[in-house]
Amino acid sequence: MAGDVALSQALSYARDLKSAFEVAHARECELAQANDRLRRGYQQSLQYAVDLKKTYRRLQRAILQSLLGLANALEAKDAYTCGHSTRVARLAQQMARESGVPPHVTETIGQAALLHDLGKIGVPESILRKPGPLTAEEWEIMRRHPVTGAQIVAPLEFFDEGAIIVRHHHERLDGSGYPDGLTGDMIPLGARIVAVADTYDALTSGRPYRAGLSSAEAIRVLRAEGGRTLDGQLVRLLVDIVGQCPSPDCDPGLREGGSRGAP
Repeated sequence: MAGDVALSQALSYARDLKSAFEVAHARECELAQANDRLRRGYQQSLQYAVDLKKTYRRLQRAILQSLLGLANALEAKDAYTCGHSTRVARLAQQMARESGVPPHVTETIGQAALLHDLGKIGVPESILRKPGPLTAEEWEIMRRHPVTGAQIVAPLEFFDEGAIIVRHHHERLDGSGYPDGLTGDMIPLGARIVAVADTYDALTSGRPYRAGLSSAEAIRVLRAEGGRTLDGQLVRLLVDIVGQCPSPDCDPGLREGGSRGAP
């Protein structure tokens, strides 16, 4: 009798143990399925993030291309400005690369250089295309274009550094520039780079009221301004770059055309 009771208890324990095992195994399977669903959901979320990033980048490029088209249309109205921004951008990017600027910053500098004169859309054509030197009042209007350009691109959060370059590309080391009269290192590096490239292209470009300077003449002017109004180290860098490629056919800053520069 005692043996039957012990056997009955052992069988009951075995059934309970089996039941507990089956419950634990079922829960383990459910947990594995849940983990699998989480893993698939995570992978799907990653793919969504990648797709969203690609879409955002395409949107960025589309917006910048639209603004660039507007800038090109502005330049195309005047044979003396056609191609100016493209040449300045190429030269500025080369200067940035050789200065050791990181690639993503170099790209921003190039984009800002392409758009640096966008604010001239707010300057009357009678001033932009005037076949002679501007009056003091006309220069006052012309000097608003960096602020106007920065205001146009400022809503683009991804281009905030570019907007700063656009605003300050006419600042000068001695504080004689505009719009804010910044001095020395207070001027962002990108703006100092674009300033040197822009000045060189403006000097070597023809105007209705004067012929463009030769590369050698422009370099003499830049050297005289280096350390005073323009960054001396960047001026030397530009001279080295131009010296590597003195031909108008290979140097982006030595083609006909240009823009009305600072007085």
